[in-house]
Amino acid sequence: MVEEKNRIAPKGKIWVCCACGKTSKDRYGIRFPEETTRGWDESCLLNSQLFDKDKLIYNDNDGRVVNVRV
Repeated sequence: MVEEKNRIAPKGKIWVCCACGKTSKDRYGIRFPEETTRGWDESCLLNSQLFDKDKLIYNDNDGRVVNVRV
């Protein structure tokens, strides 16, 4: 289980599923549904990492993350 302090992304950051590119402010994908990509699930939770929002590159077709600027 994810600790509460590691659940909600801090300001300027977002959880990104490194397997599919979906994003969520809440690592469980429950809170803040307006900031969670549709279809965020348990696999996304397990494969997610925090990234700076301003460094993400999104796919124009479906809004998923496809790359991260370094």
